[in-house]
Amino acid sequence: MTKRWGRTMVAVAAGAMVLLVSSCSITMMSEEQKVEELRRAGERGAEAHLVLLAEYKLPTPEECLNNYSRFTGGGAPWDEPYSATVDWISLHGEYFVDSCVTGKPRVPTK
Repeated sequence: MTKRWGRTMVAVAAGAMVLLVSSCSITMMSEEQKVEELRRAGERGAEAHLVLLAEYKLPTPEECLNNYSRFTGGGAPWDEPYSATVDWISLHGEYFVDSCVTGKPRVPTK
C-alpha cells in the first residue's frame, strides 16, 4: 500500500505543477478584448446610474467614481500580465464614470 500511496502523491504533485505552470501563461490583453472591456465598463456605468438614483443619490462624477469598485467588481481588469497600466485604469474609469453620470453607455470607437 505504501508504493501505491507514493505513486498517487507523485501524480497529484505532477498535476499541481501542470496547473501552476499553465496558470502562469497569462498574456497581454488584445485590442479586441480592451474594446469589449470598455464596452462592459460603459454598460456597468449606465446600470450604476439607475442604482444610484434608486438609492436617492445623484450620479455626479464624484459619486460615480466613489462607487467605481462597487459596480466593476474591483476596478479595471489587468491589461498586462499581473497588472493594469495607469493609462488603462484611467481609460476604464472614464468610460464607467461618463456612463454613470449620463445614464447611457459610452461606446468605444475603434
